[in-house]
Amino acid sequence: MSPARRRLLLAAAAALAGCAGPLPPLPAAPDDGQALRILVFRGGTAARLGHNHVLRAADLRVEWPEAGPVLRFRLDALDIDPPALRAGLGAAFASAVGDEARAGTRANLLKALDVASHPEVVVRTLQRLGEGGRQAVEAEISLHGVTRRQWFVAEVEGRRARGEVVVRQSDFGLQPFTVLGGLLAVQDALVVQFELTAP
Repeated sequence: MSPARRRLLLAAAAALAGCAGPLPPLPAAPDDGQALRILVFRGGTAARLGHNHVLRAADLRVEWPEAGPVLRFRLDALDIDPPALRAGLGAAFASAVGDEARAGTRANLLKALDVASHPEVVVRTLQRLGEGGRQAVEAEISLHGVTRRQWFVAEVEGRRARGEVVVRQSDFGLQPFTVLGGLLAVQDALVVQFELTAP
């Protein structure tokens, strides 16, 4: 990376650190200190008939090479709409989602993501810029057989880091789920939130 580009990215990270408010709290991480959830938002002209969804990476595995953490999780192991997570996300996730609806969401999700062919997501840290409480992070995201690079901001405190990144399904060759000719749909953009604890 050229010195000019590095200075530009550091300036952007500083601006983000100054302007952005604190990230929303994640639920208590499990004993290993690793947590990742994905927020999925309803869309279409009949969006009011659907639900927003929260997915939890139940089998999240984290390695810690020198460049930074590498995250892996299986799509077929996602926990769909855990009630405790929905309860902590406020009014946008306040609607009740029963067992039958969760099973339907899982079936649609596995089909849309072509999980049989591409069961795993890998997020690999490439570089980190900045010092102190906020850092600009470049990561390589592999999903659905497509690998893309993306920048985002992470909060770092001691051995713990947390952040969120917006991922567009269409960037990975995925068609967001729709029914009834698009009257009810899933929005293209997903919000991925994470909290990690270094060993």
